[in-house]
Amino acid sequence: MKFIIVTPGYDDNAGGIVVLHQLCDRLNTLGHEAYIWPFFKPALDFTNPFKAVYLFSRYFRKSIKYGFKKNPKLDTPTASYEDMQDAVIVYPEVIVGNPLKAKNVVRWLLHKPGFNNGGKIDFGADDLFFYYDKAFDDSRYNRYPENHLHIVSQRSDVYKITNHNGRHGKCYLLRKGYKRDIVHDTTDSRLVDGLSHEETAQVFNEVEYCISYDTYTMYNVYAAMCGCVPIIIPEVGVTKEEWQPLEEGRYGMAYGFDDIEYAIQTRPLLLEYMAKQERESNESVAHFVEKCKEYFNF
Repeated sequence: MKFIIVTPGYDDNAGGIVVLHQLCDRLNTLGHEAYIWPFFKPALDFTNPFKAVYLFSRYFRKSIKYGFKKNPKLDTPTASYEDMQDAVIVYPEVIVGNPLKAKNVVRWLLHKPGFNNGGKIDFGADDLFFYYDKAFDDSRYNRYPENHLHIVSQRSDVYKITNHNGRHGKCYLLRKGYKRDIVHDTTDSRLVDGLSHEETAQVFNEVEYCISYDTYTMYNVYAAMCGCVPIIIPEVGVTKEEWQPLEEGRYGMAYGFDDIEYAIQTRPLLLEYMAKQERESNESVAHFVEKCKEYFNF
């Protein structure tokens, strides 16, 4: 059984893209056969020649202009058209429809369906669903609540406490919350969007608080790993339990300005939970493989 993961080129600052590439790497590391597929590369479908010519010309233009970045530390070969035969195709939830005309389709919910693509949702009736985080699971589409596929990208080599001499001030994250209203005083508050991991870790080690308008970014966890208190700005009408149904997902983070003490008290539990998640990542991938074998009759 082969797996092909549809993904953009590797971007160290995009958590969803990172785990798509890591899924391919982990599958290969565990002895399976896995490839990645550039998300803008079209299928071989000449039923509409004019559309096919347009899609391939667009693909070649983008390839020349942007290339397709990989992480050389990961085992992520690029699939050929021959590799697609009877493969399990893994789409992130942002992919609309089934552009590769695949027979065996997995939808990996890396966020709430429709959140990152303007509400566009077009899933197949026979698609198999997995979710990255319990908060992203959606029973309207996923019939198997046990289908949890979670791969941790801890970056503990970078995100750790290096400052033991006191902290001052705050920084803030926008990321996917860039359209939200800014509700805190930005005076002497540094925006860390766009910084390298090393630069971000340095800021997290200098400041006391990180105000986050992206409620689900891994950078909230990274801040806590550096000894900073991430304060997540709540979405209107969303309770703390609705934001993160599992308490482990709330460790080390404040959901609103009145939740800071909880974040400080539970930070040690977050670090323990992160270590546990790392151990469980391979188990999660193994479960994913077995579920695919069962569902697609391999």
